[in-house]
Amino acid sequence: MRSRAEFEMLGEETTRGATVLAFVLRTLLLLACALVTTLALGGAIVSRSPDAIVGSFIVNLLMLATMVAALRMFRPTLHDSGRAMALLGGLVALLVVLAFAAVKVRPGAPELVPIAFVGVVVSALFDRRVSLLTVALVAVLLAAQPAYHTPSALPVFLAAGASAALAVRASLRRDQSYLWMLIVGAVSSVAVTATGVAAGAPQPELVGGVVRAAATSVVSVIAAMLFLPWAERLTGHETHLTLLEWGDLHHPLLQRLSLEAPGTYQHTIAIANLTEAACRAIGANPILGRVGAYYHDIGKLGRPQYFVENQPRGRNPHDALKPDTSASIIRNHVREGLELADEVRLPATIRSFINEHHGTSTIAYFMERARQRDGVADPADYSYPGPIPQSMETAVVMLADGVEAAARTLTDPTPDRMREVIDRVVQQRLDQGQLREAPITLRQLAIVKAEFARVLGGMYHARVEYPRTASVVQPATV
Repeated sequence: MRSRAEFEMLGEETTRGATVLAFVLRTLLLLACALVTTLALGGAIVSRSPDAIVGSFIVNLLMLATMVAALRMFRPTLHDSGRAMALLGGLVALLVVLAFAAVKVRPGAPELVPIAFVGVVVSALFDRRVSLLTVALVAVLLAAQPAYHTPSALPVFLAAGASAALAVRASLRRDQSYLWMLIVGAVSSVAVTATGVAAGAPQPELVGGVVRAAATSVVSVIAAMLFLPWAERLTGHETHLTLLEWGDLHHPLLQRLSLEAPGTYQHTIAIANLTEAACRAIGANPILGRVGAYYHDIGKLGRPQYFVENQPRGRNPHDALKPDTSASIIRNHVREGLELADEVRLPATIRSFINEHHGTSTIAYFMERARQRDGVADPADYSYPGPIPQSMETAVVMLADGVEAAARTLTDPTPDRMREVIDRVVQQRLDQGQLREAPITLRQLAIVKAEFARVLGGMYHARVEYPRTASVVQPATV
């Protein structure tokens, strides 16, 4: 059997190999995009000298490399994602081909280039900053080509692309796409009209440009909405619309949880409330946090009666089991959760909550029982498989899970005692190194703790005592 050091060395070699492969693929993607741009929009290749063709290729390559460098600086996670870079490279290449087709249909009509398509896809899938950066650099790339050496090209490209990038917000309804069409069409039309008037174009040409800009905007947004599901599968990033679909509490898996493991279901709802509030406060994705919390414990459906929140008072099946057997049952809810996730094809970003919400922490209760019983216990038999949280959202769910479980044990949940429990749980996770790979700062952790205290204070609020008299019926709760 290999030692731990051998496994670590093997992991480092695999990581280095993956890094080299990603670099090679990224370089090939850049060269391919630059070549496509040069051949499609570089003018009549047959009439240009070899030096002019090579020069155009190098200029295009430098502009594309600038885009990659900007992504590395501002969004390193996207830069390091091979799938995300493949999508962005594919979008650039597709837009170049469509721009070539637009030139063939009507030369000197930049409003026919569907740059808004790229803006909508990237904004909906990643965020508006990445989208604005992408469309700005693509606009400059297209405007630098001989086929678009016109005064109106760059302003129209920037107006259409930037308006699409900025119009798309966290979409909660499908019909918001109509608003995107209106915004992109209006901004593009204004840009076409302004550049046409400045160039002294006749009125029929101005009207034709506005019509083409409006039509291209509508087609771009519709095409982007149709393309988004495929882009989600390619990159592993889910839009807010997809997350909301999985967050429907009437989903069969969540319905099973409510019926077969009602205690776990109530625990899940509490975790979701804590997570959403904390994620919103620190700038993480609150919808992803809430939906991930819904599914983080679905593995308990396999044996719900072995988890304390589903057990009747005084009846614990673990009393008849050995500590290592109990620990195995508890630990396996992660594996069983991943199996259920495979069955329903749960998106990867939601799946990560299942195996990261416990990280590699130990099942301390049963490990201590084993030590009391046998005098020794192997920590590997009492540890979760991990990995530790890799995102702010999974880190918050890990903390919320521990805090909510600890808060339920308090007989007198005063605000001061709540804060003590929250501080203790968060500090334990820090001391155990469970948060060392999550992109969350100590300042953000302080905000998370404050939000936990606020939400838990509402969940465990004080009750009003009513006098017990023959003429007064005391309500169950207030």
